[in-house]
Amino acid sequence: MNRRRAFIISLLALFCSSLSLYADELTTSLQQFNRRATVANANRYMSALAGTGFLDEPIVIAEGAESDSLRAVVWYWAAEYFYDAQNFVTAAQYGEQSIPLCRNYSDRVMHADCASLLGLIYVRLGDFSRAAKYAKECNELDLQSGNPDNIASSYNTLAGIYMSMRQPDEAEKYILLAIDYIHRVDNPAREAVIYGMASEVYQHKNIPAKSLKYATRAWELEKSLGRLDKAAVRQTQRAAALTVLEQYAEAEQCLTEAIPVLEQSGNYHSLAIAYNQMGDLLYVTGRNREGADYYYKALPIFMAQHDLYNEAHTRKGLRETLRGINPEEALEHGDRFEHLRDSIYDQEAKTNLTQLAAELGNDILQQLFRKQRARSYVTLLVICLLFIISALATYIVFRRHQRLQVQHFNALLREVEILRSQERMKRIIDNSEEETKRRSEREADADDSLFLARVVEYINNALPQGDVSIEALADAMCMSVSTLRRRMQNASGSSPKAFIQVVQINKAKELLTTVPPPFSSIQEIANACGYKESNSFIRAFQRYTGVTPARWREQNKPNT
Repeated sequence: MNRRRAFIISLLALFCSSLSLYADELTTSLQQFNRRATVANANRYMSALAGTGFLDEPIVIAEGAESDSLRAVVWYWAAEYFYDAQNFVTAAQYGEQSIPLCRNYSDRVMHADCASLLGLIYVRLGDFSRAAKYAKECNELDLQSGNPDNIASSYNTLAGIYMSMRQPDEAEKYILLAIDYIHRVDNPAREAVIYGMASEVYQHKNIPAKSLKYATRAWELEKSLGRLDKAAVRQTQRAAALTVLEQYAEAEQCLTEAIPVLEQSGNYHSLAIAYNQMGDLLYVTGRNREGADYYYKALPIFMAQHDLYNEAHTRKGLRETLRGINPEEALEHGDRFEHLRDSIYDQEAKTNLTQLAAELGNDILQQLFRKQRARSYVTLLVICLLFIISALATYIVFRRHQRLQVQHFNALLREVEILRSQERMKRIIDNSEEETKRRSEREADADDSLFLARVVEYINNALPQGDVSIEALADAMCMSVSTLRRRMQNASGSSPKAFIQVVQINKAKELLTTVPPPFSSIQEIANACGYKESNSFIRAFQRYTGVTPARWREQNKPNT
């Protein structure tokens, strides 16, 4: 085991040394851009970013771009890079520099992406109030865009934030909204992610049957997409739900299938969690020695990742499984477990104190509101008394005129009967018009498939010349923009802009699959799909599919 670990460490050292040149270039180029925001410096940074392997290929920014748009793009990608490197403080700094520029930028999708990224960064930093603020900003932008896929994604992010805050009831509200929106589009990759989050939510709400249902759906989707490493993670979620349901044989089978895949994928955190799950399962079924072996495998991973919570779980498992095998070592692990538990308690206490301070501040505000309400009640009482007096005066006047009204009663009845006759005739005419309208709507519905086919054909033909505007599409369909929006909503359930993006991404998938890399770069495919810059194309494609264009091409290349 030690030899294997030493070998892995040596390989990592060699790999890191090979990247050091790119890392130095990355730092230098970013500093130069920060001093002078030019297109040349921006492209140099993007080239260095691709050199680290973070980007599939350099993003090329066209000449003539304004300095603010340059800063928005470069600082956004810097934030993405530092987030991926788990340098969350620096990632937050660049994200905060980019977001105000994105708010003034014409690309709303980039604005939403930046807000979403900041939400994820602040989750990692433990600043959940800021995380929720940015996630909601992203969600509002997505709702304005009308793109169901993006809306589902931002609702899923909000659910994840509330899960991090240990508020599964709030998380449930958002994950159900995410599920509702993802059912409106065909994006199995995103659907699998959302089902996985739903499984986590219901696991924490202690509803294992629902957790198992969503984990199973996610597992089936991941398998159909050929993403075996992610399918293995879904298997661990299934195992967690099955264990709570005391279906131990099925849970063990899930883990037995998942662990080898996770070992090969290099997803060490999920692997260590699976080791813990297997240890728990073996301990429950009376196989202490085997359970201890799995806890031993998990322990160094959690220690290396400074994951106190999961390390405490592992130490507790070792304490229980080793009691009858090695009491002295069991005692050592028990002492370490108690120490970790106290550390976790202290961290949670600080978080609770922060929340308590906010709640106390809220209580002070509530006291002020109560005083204001007391004054309002007195004012309201006076108004009510004046109203009652006025009503009594009105009633007296009304009684005086009542006799006159009775005299006209019979005459009014005759007039009402005439009006009723007229109303019946009007209703007959209206019903006839309504039936004619419904008939025309049925004829229009029968024409929806032909309409959408014409729309898709026009978009595909127009994309190589640039992004398709809604106005141009409306002109091509011989209708106004408002009519086009209404017709698209009725025929496809989405806005014209969202429908255009779906056609763009589907065309990109086709080109990535059918045209080999040497003959078509990511920039060329972006241009063929109506994107002027690969920057916008990569972000849109990654947000829709969950992977970069180059990764999609690799995963879906035809078998030779």
